[in-house]
Amino acid sequence: MEDGDVIEINYVGRIKSSGEVFDLTDKETAEEENVDTENMELGPVKILLGEGYLLKGLEKRMKDMEVGEKETIEVPKKDAFGSRKSSNIKTISEREFKNYDVTPRRGMPVEVDGKRGKILTVSNGRVKVDFNHPLAGRDLEYDVEITRKIEDMEEKVEAVMDFYIDHEYEIEVDEGSIKVELEEEIPEELCDKLEEEVEKLNDVEKAEIVSGEEENGNGDSDEDEEKD
Repeated sequence: MEDGDVIEINYVGRIKSSGEVFDLTDKETAEEENVDTENMELGPVKILLGEGYLLKGLEKRMKDMEVGEKETIEVPKKDAFGSRKSSNIKTISEREFKNYDVTPRRGMPVEVDGKRGKILTVSNGRVKVDFNHPLAGRDLEYDVEITRKIEDMEEKVEAVMDFYIDHEYEIEVDEGSIKVELEEEIPEELCDKLEEEVEKLNDVEKAEIVSGEEENGNGDSDEDEEKD
């Protein structure tokens, strides 16, 4: 396997010290382990190698694997989510939460200034929030199987698109040139990011992402054109 390849994998992620499952794709394992999968979509996932879709420590080992191979891969905390840092634990005034009609409670997940955390304590008008990643400080272990290497170009592009967006789109493939038309408008920065990612796929020379109303030019909608 090499950077630019798209592969399909099944995996089970565990905390090494306890064996607790924190993520998985396999329905059978979920049933065996009594994992709550209510908000999870189970099934093999498609990964573009070399672009951070996986933890670096996991991806590095997977590049030495072959299709059909199964491997148990240990990922030490330094190659996973790092160590827990006291600097990521902040004290915030309870008043700030009440400004948003939120009553802070211990254990409650929160988002502050775009950062996700969990409330540790609420005392004397102060709220202590832990912004460390939930798996920071943990050595991890993954049971991984590479089910196939994807060769079809449209399916490769789908792997990139589905990783970043949840919109309908159509793909046109023409001898290394890729055009993707989205039904809904997305930010220009995301369009640029998607073009960059698609062009990193093996055998892709140029990618164009057309977002929503861009097709009509200058951001004018069909309705606006009719009025003119």
